Amino acid sequence: MMGKSISIHSSRGGTGKTLLATNLAMLYAQSGLNIALIDLDFRAPSLMGVFSKLLRKPVECFLNSYLDGRCSVDSLMVDMSNSYPLKGKLFVGFSNPDITAIRNTAERSRSWEVTSVKRLFALRSKLFNEMKIDYCFYDTSPGIQYTSINAIVTSDLSIVVTTLDSLDLDGTKNMVAEIYDAFERKTMLLLNKVFPQGCSLSNEERSKTISQIEDAFNRPVLGAIPCYCDVLEADRSKLLAIEQPNHPFIKNLEKIKEKIESLASSEKPSAKIQ
Repeated sequence: MMGKSISIHSSRGGTGKTLLATNLAMLYAQSGLNIALIDLDFRAPSLMGVFSKLLRKPVECFLNSYLDGRCSVDSLMVDMSNSYPLKGKLFVGFSNPDITAIRNTAERSRSWEVTSVKRLFALRSKLFNEMKIDYCFYDTSPGIQYTSINAIVTSDLSIVVTTLDSLDLDGTKNMVAEIYDAFERKTMLLLNKVFPQGCSLSNEERSKTISQIEDAFNRPVLGAIPCYCDVLEADRSKLLAIEQPNHPFIKNLEKIKEKIESLASSEKPSAKIQ
């Protein structure tokens, strides 16, 4: 099977998409697959904060520079495999967290946006054909940003993360209608920080809530991960997949990982586009 690219997206920040993307990538690499994880959130880069403590040398090339055509894929992708107990490989492409770089990227022209999507396709080709990457995860900017749209266009599967907060749900519904229906992308919803521990809802009531969301969005729900207070308070540089592999959060992610593998290998669309 040729490698697959998966974007992790949300309508706004705070849904936990970076936490999900980093731990999913780690679970795949632990299982023996070769994984690429790329920070496409230029407005609020997060991956440098997650992995910086284990970097063995300064980052040679940021994604910003790669999209400008100032460096190659080989210098962009940082091999983090030896920093963790992994059976496979883990490569990370960092976005520049410097405030000047963030400002400069936000001010790019439309012509640059067109060029950048071409370079993303070239990156994808290099990862799959030469570096033998099995899965590439894009941690995207929330909302309707050009980098998010580029990620969606170059993805085989898009996972839209939302909580049950009314603002998240309304924003997600609008975003799905404006972007995902237009591009007819294979899309799944992932509910995060829902049904907290101690929640009085029965399993039947939870299933009903999920079914209502699927009907409202015309998209299947990939999974529903409860809200764990200790996860919200944890140091993000200590990945739960490594530090606490038996945590219920990771056990939920393992089920989601299995579903993603099934979806990624299927050529049938995962949603009815009307």
